[in-house]
Amino acid sequence: MKKIRKNILLFVNMNSGIGAGKKDLGDIIEAFNADNYEVTVYTISNNKQFDMDEIIKHRANDFDVIVCYGGDGTLNYLVNALVKNDIDKPIGYISGGSTNDFARNFDNAKTIKDKCKIIANGKLFNYDIGYFNNKTYFNYVAAFGAFTKTSYITSSEAKKVLGYGAYALSALATIPESFSYRLNMKIKHDNGEEEGTYIYGCVSNSLSVGGMKFSFYKNSSLDDGQFEVLLVKSPDNVGDVVNILNDLSSGKVNDEYVHSFKTSKLDIVADEKIMWTLDGEYGGEYKKTNIAIVPKRVKIFVK
Repeated sequence: MKKIRKNILLFVNMNSGIGAGKKDLGDIIEAFNADNYEVTVYTISNNKQFDMDEIIKHRANDFDVIVCYGGDGTLNYLVNALVKNDIDKPIGYISGGSTNDFARNFDNAKTIKDKCKIIANGKLFNYDIGYFNNKTYFNYVAAFGAFTKTSYITSSEAKKVLGYGAYALSALATIPESFSYRLNMKIKHDNGEEEGTYIYGCVSNSLSVGGMKFSFYKNSSLDDGQFEVLLVKSPDNVGDVVNILNDLSSGKVNDEYVHSFKTSKLDIVADEKIMWTLDGEYGGEYKKTNIAIVPKRVKIFVK
């Protein structure tokens, strides 16, 4: 009998994606066992940050690796629990949600077995995370404005039936509201200060957002100490709306409609409260927002 080399603490979000957690759990344990890992499993439900936080706080030091199965929101909960409790443990991410934007940065593994192999035999990579309003963290994106409600207002039932299509349908339903909503704000960043009226903005540490790879992501990396900031200016007429949608769908960035820059921090002051989403989860509403990068804070297994 082989000697057990490492212990894995595994969190499984049973509600992620199309509810495949129950089916995949056996395959995950079998794959880790085959690589000589012992697995301890905790199942969690959506918005169970408190439960995960308590488990991490009291049990994390008993394990060599901490793994989560779920979507980007599940990973967000895990990283917040680790960082807020000042725990420095390597993590693994087995993507199983309706949308898994962040997972695309690390591997193109298609099967559960391959994803587990990366965690069992891959190498560690330290990536940057964001610190939002001095109280919470995000892995890859903080966003406001048009369409940002979509990821957390879409019902779990719709997600199970339609998957990514549920997000797209919800986004289409919000277009009239989104394009009539204008956000006046001042933004300070590493390279200066600007003021404008925007319908959408995202502060990201990713090679793509929403599956779209914009041109300004080309020379970016997840450990360069900088955010990629994308701001979409408010349209004045229907023609502007068409041009903005064309630019976003094609991944083009031009200062006429879509403005971009890189920075390590931002201070944002708006005329009214802005509703934010962090890694696809509701992030609160604020008139004043500060966002700072935390360089290479999280260690994750990659291919």
